[in-house]
Amino acid sequence: MLDKAHRLNKHGSFAYVYRKGKRITEPDLVLFYTPARSVRVGFSVSNKVGKAVVRNKVKRRLRAVTQSKLGALRGCQAIVSAKPSAAGKDYAALEAQLLRLFGRAELL
Repeated sequence: MLDKAHRLNKHGSFAYVYRKGKRITEPDLVLFYTPARSVRVGFSVSNKVGKAVVRNKVKRRLRAVTQSKLGALRGCQAIVSAKPSAAGKDYAALEAQLLRLFGRAELL
């Protein structure tokens, strides 16, 4: 689990990143991000992805990838949003896509 200092969890923070941030997409994930002093990451997985068990599994996988790369990330506020097709992907596929997104955004 991400430390409290690295979580993006307020509605206003999400709204700010969606409104002011840039967007990069992959087949199963979307990354919204803005520059900041520290790293704060939030996750958005809608009901379209699946039932609660499936959504939570996708979120756990995305959090695990983010936690492992937290030290390498530049300061940013980021939201990782899962598309419905993410439900059928395994950890390795989600990890590869998320790392590509961070690389394309020049956050790694």
